[in-house]
Amino acid sequence: MVELTTAAVAMINSSVEQVHSALVDYESVRPLLLPDNFDDYRVVSGGHGAGTEVGWTLLVGETRRRRWQLGRPKRVPWDCLVQVDEAADHQIVERDTRTALVTTWSLHEAGEGRTAVRVRVTWPAPDGLARLLTRSHQQLALRTIYEDILTKLHEHFEPPKPGRAGTSDAGTPEAGTVESEDSEAGTPEDETSETETSETEASDTETPDAEAPEAEPPEARPEGEEPGGATESAPERPDRT
Repeated sequence: MVELTTAAVAMINSSVEQVHSALVDYESVRPLLLPDNFDDYRVVSGGHGAGTEVGWTLLVGETRRRRWQLGRPKRVPWDCLVQVDEAADHQIVERDTRTALVTTWSLHEAGEGRTAVRVRVTWPAPDGLARLLTRSHQQLALRTIYEDILTKLHEHFEPPKPGRAGTSDAGTPEAGTVESEDSEAGTPEDETSETETSETEASDTETPDAEAPEAEPPEARPEGEEPGGATESAPERPDRT
């Protein structure tokens, strides 16, 4: 098995203590931060901080509807039962006991009353060259999900204003700006190199329709004929006599 990693960072206009308090509130705040990829959310025990146990169904799949699809993109359910731990100051670790998915939230003071929030997600993925597209789609799907959570976390403290830009005139990131990175490794975490993903790759990259697999389990789609593949023959020239 290969360990996949995806991560995202956002600046939040609030103190570390307030952001931490919001993230560990699994009863009232966390449900407000979850996109529609989280289904059947429930608090099993606890509800605030370490020792909390929560369950949900994480719908992982394609992030957009493709041209040949009707309706919403297909999503594969991951049934999760998550145990919450606070291993260090301002760090929250969520371990799924069913899929081995681990989510780590790290909070750092960023000055001027702001907090840098980094979420890092690791999970085992199928090995082999044939599963390369499956791993790529899983990373894209999970990265998009947690970018959405960070956006909702920012909006929880500062509702969106019309005309806001993601970057200030000085070129420094404003609160709410989300940056992402992915990596794939079979080595320990401290030896894993993470490469930053550009905005174009995070939002616009998609593989050819005929080769795009589902997130899990991988299902090879049959190759279809290219639309508009018929060719028009040139008209015959009349014989000159």
